[in-house]
Amino acid sequence: MSRIPVQSQKPIASGLLWAAVLSAPWAFLMYLGFSEATEEKCTGHLWNKECTEIDIPLSERLPDLLIAIGLVVFALVCVLVALLLTTMQGHLKRYLSILTGVESMSVQKIASITNSNPAKVRREIQSMIDSDMIDDFHIDYGADQVVSKKYVPKTSRKTVVTCRACGANNELIVGITRACGACGEPLVLNTP
Repeated sequence: MSRIPVQSQKPIASGLLWAAVLSAPWAFLMYLGFSEATEEKCTGHLWNKECTEIDIPLSERLPDLLIAIGLVVFALVCVLVALLLTTMQGHLKRYLSILTGVESMSVQKIASITNSNPAKVRREIQSMIDSDMIDDFHIDYGADQVVSKKYVPKTSRKTVVTCRACGANNELIVGITRACGACGEPLVLNTP
């Protein structure tokens, strides 16, 4: 669920709630169909009409009960998923407030702030990145840090790299991946 794009999460949650609301009355109607144990059979016409009560076998009513149970389960699952989507957004927004204005922060420090374990923090921030909830950060797994894409390390140096695809020269900070300004191809440092 965390990989669902952020702009789609609220409409999906709303749609799931509507599906639950619409399936609940159908479940009730199907249950009423199951609870009807007898039916009235009439013969004749207006003045000669004779009616008798006939028992409906359980085998004919049982499908109504099963459908009613299925619709109730469906409604409950829809409500549960909608609630999870809604609470997940609020839960993940705490990372946004922690990372605002930060160039780099260790995953361990974020875990201590949120009282979570580092593996969970890494997983949740990666899901935020994957769902475009945050697009200006990446996780440096080697240093175990969440790093802003605008961050320039203090011990950095610049070099000029020629794009293999189009031949354009691009200035590149060693250690930061960048795409070619002319064609968008990922730039690769030539190894000596």
